[in-house]
Amino acid sequence: MGLLAQRLDEMHVRVTAPGGDLSGELRGRDQVHIAFAAGRYQWLSEQYVEQQLAAVGRLLWAARMKAYHAAVSDALQMPVDRDEPPVSQQDVDFVAARENLVARGACADNSVHIEVRGMRSWTVAIAPGSLRRFRESEFTVRVQEAATALIRDQFAQVRSLKDQIYG
Repeated sequence: MGLLAQRLDEMHVRVTAPGGDLSGELRGRDQVHIAFAAGRYQWLSEQYVEQQLAAVGRLLWAARMKAYHAAVSDALQMPVDRDEPPVSQQDVDFVAARENLVARGACADNSVHIEVRGMRSWTVAIAPGSLRRFRESEFTVRVQEAATALIRDQFAQVRSLKDQIYG
């Protein structure tokens, strides 16, 4: 395994949503964990948790990209703080198409759905009654399952897009 792959496998970022009711962490490439602030789960509405999860998604992605660029900098032994600008028409086409990718993830029982367009516009949907039906630990497992599915869908679509444009 190369240095960059090792750094990405060891990546660890943690964020907290505005208001502090929900935090998230990403380990490696696709292991997402969320946690509610102590004693808060039972008092929150699905709509509020949807908004907080979307905020955690945005913050985790930003933290992940910062950690990614640090890993690339380390591997290349030179500072890298953003993706390289497009240099060919293929690059321009790839970046434009990637910005329009819609990745989706859901847990097995479909109580949690996550969708992101271009890794910028996040939408989370929680089936009505889910927060009361599931204990906190059961619910967080469902969110983690949906988030992992979303990340894997995003990676698969980007790989397919690369094959299509550069193939």
